Amino acid sequence: MRYTLLLALFALAGCSEKDGRLAVDPRISDATRPLVFLANPTEPPCTYRNEAGEIVGTDIDLARQIAAKMGREIVMESVEFIDILPRLKAGTADFSIATITMTEARRRDIDFSEPYGEGGARFLYRTDGKKPRMSRLNAIRIGIEADSAHDIYLCLRGGDPKRYLRIQDAVAALKAGEIDAVLFDGMQLTTLAEASGGTLAVSAPLTREFYGVAVDKRRPDVLAAANAVIAERGAK
Repeated sequence: MRYTLLLALFALAGCSEKDGRLAVDPRISDATRPLVFLANPTEPPCTYRNEAGEIVGTDIDLARQIAAKMGREIVMESVEFIDILPRLKAGTADFSIATITMTEARRRDIDFSEPYGEGGARFLYRTDGKKPRMSRLNAIRIGIEADSAHDIYLCLRGGDPKRYLRIQDAVAALKAGEIDAVLFDGMQLTTLAEASGGTLAVSAPLTREFYGVAVDKRRPDVLAAANAVIAERGAK
């Protein structure tokens, strides 16, 4: 009985200590402090810049809903995709939405909301060029966005992709004939193919992926708001 009581007291002390840390974190305790949101505006229709140079898209709409749910202002920072997870891990930003595939490896460094979207990787290729196949990885030159889930996917299957900092750089290389295909999220690649006037095409889905709001582990309040908004959207 005495041992059980001691365990209970230690547990309560731990909870109190954790609550205390959260209470003094100015990002949580200061309701006037804006949320820092990381955007990678290179992926229409999810996140991109309109003709006025504003960052817009379906992911941005979701980010604004989360901020509104918390009653907070939002400050958007445009960053490269490769910088998003390190920034969240370091605590210099609060959350990001950039069709980030949810993986167990990434969960070690950040929190993910419930899934807000589902998709899958596809190949984008020129209609006058080679049609890419997973069974012929060594016979085609494939471009990917560095540090993406697709990078890992290809490497695990023996591929040797060419890495680009931005997906639009990979697409430009494809159009120039420097590579044979681009592997990326199917929704964005389909949008590019539809706008190409028939010069680009996409393959059938190769994977099934779920996308979540990526959140700094020190921001349980942001995570809760993201899950609430996603649940409300799903109920409509």
